[in-house]
Amino acid sequence: MKTLCLYYTRTNKTKEVMERLAAVLGADLAEYSDGRDRSGVFGYIGACFATVNNTLPRMKLQNGVDLKAYDRVLIGMPVWVEGPCAVGRAFIKKYRDSLPSDVFYVVTHMGDRDYLTKIQAMDDLLGRPSAGQFSVKTKENDYLKESEEYAKNLSLFC
Repeated sequence: MKTLCLYYTRTNKTKEVMERLAAVLGADLAEYSDGRDRSGVFGYIGACFATVNNTLPRMKLQNGVDLKAYDRVLIGMPVWVEGPCAVGRAFIKKYRDSLPSDVFYVVTHMGDRDYLTKIQAMDDLLGRPSAGQFSVKTKENDYLKESEEYAKNLSLFC
C-alpha cells in the first residue's frame, strides 16, 4: 500500500510526528502550507484568529506531489484554539477530490483532551468518513514513541 504522510507545522512538533509515522510506515513525506509565516507571537495570534473565524486560507502542496498516486494519506496538523488548524481544514477542503479513499487525520496538541470529536467533524470537509484518527499530546508526553506505536498498529491493520 503506497502511503503519503502530509503535514502542516507551525512549531515543528507535527513535522516530527509525521516524520516518525512515515519512517515506520515506509511512507513518503510532504508538507502543505498556506505560505504564511506563522512563527512567533504574531503568527500564533493570526493562527488563532483564522481558526476562530473559520477562515480557510489558500493552500500550497509541495511541488511534484500527486495525491492520486497514493492508496493511503495521513494528514497531520496541529490543534489551534481547541480545534484542527485552519490550514489543515483548508487543505482537506481543497484537495478532497484528489485524496484516496483511505484518509487518516493526525492532530498534535498540548491540551489534555483527545480532540477526536472535533477531528471527526472534519469528515464534513472531506465529504466522506475518514479511515481513522490519531490525536497525540506533544507536551509532557513521549509523543514520538506514541506516534511510532500508532504507526505500527496502523501497518498491522491496513
